[in-house]
Amino acid sequence: MEMVETRMSSDNLLSKRGGKTMLVPSPLVKYTQLVSNDPYDKNRNPGGFVDLGTAENKLMEDIVLPKLGSLSDGKEDPVQLYYSNLKGLFSFRRELKYFFEERFQAVYEIDPEELVVSSGTTSILETLAFAIAEHGDCILVPAPYYYRIANDFMERAGVECWPVPLLNQDKFHLSADKLESAYNKAISEGHTVRGLLLINPHNPLGDIYTKQQLLDCLTFAHSHDLHVIVDEIYALSVFKEHATFNSVMSLPQPDIMKTHIVWGFSKDLGLSGYRCGVLYTRNRNIIEYAEKVGIFQQAAAPVQLKLQELIKDKEWLDQIYFPTYKQRLNDSMTYVTGRLAKLGITVHQSKAGFFVWANMSKYLAAPTFEAEDQLQARFISGKVYILAGRSTYSEEPGWFRIVASNQMELLQLGIDRIETVLHGAHQL
Repeated sequence: MEMVETRMSSDNLLSKRGGKTMLVPSPLVKYTQLVSNDPYDKNRNPGGFVDLGTAENKLMEDIVLPKLGSLSDGKEDPVQLYYSNLKGLFSFRRELKYFFEERFQAVYEIDPEELVVSSGTTSILETLAFAIAEHGDCILVPAPYYYRIANDFMERAGVECWPVPLLNQDKFHLSADKLESAYNKAISEGHTVRGLLLINPHNPLGDIYTKQQLLDCLTFAHSHDLHVIVDEIYALSVFKEHATFNSVMSLPQPDIMKTHIVWGFSKDLGLSGYRCGVLYTRNRNIIEYAEKVGIFQQAAAPVQLKLQELIKDKEWLDQIYFPTYKQRLNDSMTYVTGRLAKLGITVHQSKAGFFVWANMSKYLAAPTFEAEDQLQARFISGKVYILAGRSTYSEEPGWFRIVASNQMELLQLGIDRIETVLHGAHQL
């Protein structure tokens, strides 16, 4: 029997919707996967990539691992062997209730039935995209912003992120006037705006919004009948002395049915591998929708049980974990900003989160995003990964996001490699 070779054009390898998904840019695929396949190791791979681009908390490994190992104490709960509630184990949601009420200073008592546990904040944001908007609608997002917001809303839900530019005369600032201007521009161009997404503390700026800023945002959204999604995943990563985080949970809300708060264990507790996020909303329709699709994105029961015990141990959190974490994070941020200052690089003064938002425009060959891409490529060739501003939807070329939440040895080597690349770069 003669064998016939079958050839398919690239157009036929994916469905149309699959092809549309591939068109949304993703640094996670372009860079993070590349870097993770060739990571630096002092002994086994000293020529590997130093990763200062992936937003992970690697400061507390020596404290978190022993704690995790001690939690079950050899006693396993049989509940983890079976299908669990699609909103998350009730015992876990009950502990989350107490956790949020205390640490986020919730002004309303939280009902565990108003909490939905999922496999990370990414899945929650996508769930909200489907729940509040139609394909082709848009949400307002202050820019620059965490790059995956666009992926979470656009890749499968088809909801566009409409930028609210924060940069004005070398200052980044959020105001109701900027929201109003962006909203009017979107409407004038024929778009349907369904919501506003805030990241507080901000990624990549590290800003903490004041109570008045948050109330202004909530009032603005209410005036236009918009949903407000607040990503508070860096809430407990404040490192600046006297800086205070303000959760939307702690504020009176003009439209509580359209206010939805997201938090996860990846950043503040350094558990990105556990894939566990939480949605808090009082909107029963959204809760029911999230529960219905929960089967696609459940956090594993063994993970929930372990995290339940972790957040229950207030003594460990308050006397060991958080004091050590905040000191180490402050030390790391101080080190990185100090090294960059010696290179003549200005940074945005952050108060929380992992990021140093650094202006390297003086090292671009030209004041363009193409030149920024070229500098990014040079960093990659120099085996150090930091995230270029274009990937975070920056308006102005030359900004780079550096993740400071790494062990000091890795930070030192990473900045050394950045310095080597910049010494060979053209200065404007």
